[in-house]
Amino acid sequence: MIKKEISQEIYRADPALSRSELFELRKSPMHFKHAQEHPQEATPAMNFGTAFHCYMLEPEKFIDRYIVCDKIDRRTTAGRALAAEIEAKGLTPIDEETWQTFEYMRTNILSNKYAAMLLRGEKEQSYFWTDELTGIDLKCRPDCRTDMGSVSVIVDLKTTDSADTEDFMHSCVKYGYDLQAAMYKQGVDLVEGKPHRFVFIAVEKKPPYACNVLEADELMIRKGSEDLRDYLMTVADCRKTGNWYGYNGQSGKPNIIGLPAWMTKMYEGG
Repeated sequence: MIKKEISQEIYRADPALSRSELFELRKSPMHFKHAQEHPQEATPAMNFGTAFHCYMLEPEKFIDRYIVCDKIDRRTTAGRALAAEIEAKGLTPIDEETWQTFEYMRTNILSNKYAAMLLRGEKEQSYFWTDELTGIDLKCRPDCRTDMGSVSVIVDLKTTDSADTEDFMHSCVKYGYDLQAAMYKQGVDLVEGKPHRFVFIAVEKKPPYACNVLEADELMIRKGSEDLRDYLMTVADCRKTGNWYGYNGQSGKPNIIGLPAWMTKMYEGG
């Protein structure tokens, strides 16, 4: 068990399993193995989130990684030349409209006293540990970890289309944020030697850029913990057998497909 202050690149290169990798098992071990061998290229949404995290959490590093400029039209010779010049300096261009969006988001987060307080802790630390039952190496990189008196909190910053509590709850299930909360708690609790709460700071990417602070409750952590245990047991078994099966499971038996529940009612009872 260890905590390291390392770059995002070094963290990602470490072979220990992350939450995003394990979440591929929601489909099948075959999808997990493919994701391991063929890392996903960053989408525009992912690039937006990465840049905003840097702007919000590590502003001193933002100026070393990004440059704010007019929109670059890569369809033109001048645009391609400017893009090449910027990239040669090791920088990523951020257009002024996006930068202004970042400012609105940042302002609304810091105007929320709870969010501002939660983000005063240590940021972007990398945690590594080994699951005792399976021997699988794991890792996580919380956005922030904060001690507030006797209470310790893991903070995760999320950019989202809707920070409404009900909408974000559905996002937690859809994108595996419950798994993230449970896995991060497990690792950070072990390394730090004390229990933590897990809190999301969700901020919208469109006007009015509303912010919502949400704490993962006991049931969410329990559900994420059960998923984590199931995923780790699956990886351990697949590594042992070499059978990285797909949708038909280990046996390969066909699945049964029927009608959606709402349509089934039309045909029940003859």
